[in-house]
Amino acid sequence: MSSSRLNLFWLIIFGLTLPVSVVISTQLARRSFERVRIRGQTITVKGYAERDITSDLATWSARLVSREPDLAAAYARLERDRARLIAYLESKGFSAAGVTLAPVEIDTLHVRDERGNLTNTIESYVLTQRLSIESSSVETVAEAARDASALIGQGVELQANAPQYLYTKLDELKLELLAEATANGHDRAERLVSGSSNRVGALRGASQGVFQITPAYSTEVSSTGMNDTESLRKVTKAVVTLEYAID
Repeated sequence: MSSSRLNLFWLIIFGLTLPVSVVISTQLARRSFERVRIRGQTITVKGYAERDITSDLATWSARLVSREPDLAAAYARLERDRARLIAYLESKGFSAAGVTLAPVEIDTLHVRDERGNLTNTIESYVLTQRLSIESSSVETVAEAARDASALIGQGVELQANAPQYLYTKLDELKLELLAEATANGHDRAERLVSGSSNRVGALRGASQGVFQITPAYSTEVSSTGMNDTESLRKVTKAVVTLEYAID
């Protein structure tokens, strides 16, 4: 075979195999790119945990009010009503030493003339004194607050607030809920990639959501978090956002 014919033969062979080579190299490049892209992917999931809790500390506060045209008489009535209230609390199991008393506040009311203007004539003195109790016997505090209205029937002017129910181990509970929410988020990620050839890899990022402390059976939430202090029994909820690598 002459030199020119030999060169032509190899040129034809090259021309025929070139498209095949291009296709093969393209497929290899594409598969390589897909592997890199999949391994570089991440998955973001929410983890959730909640715990039923019962308040272990309760506080209750009220205000005694005494109104009399004479200051001495107003103070005497305040002392009488305070003694009645403390005796009532002692009957519920609280000691007098455990009652916190604020200083007495005095307000002077003046008579108004026919035009509604204040005069220098004193109409009455209004004395108020705030008091509060705090106890780990939350049920006893709840009962005392509920039955305190009986004092009104004895002539005591009492302005009572609703009890506040707190949980003192909240910091410890938050750590436990964060761990549970993180485990829940990892389980969600595993379920999302199950059935594929991929698996959940290393944790790339995590952020903590706000804690919600709501009354039992409540579905109410807030973007800034809730801290229910009116319910004796409540639910603490934690949410975390997790980002995992996909291998």
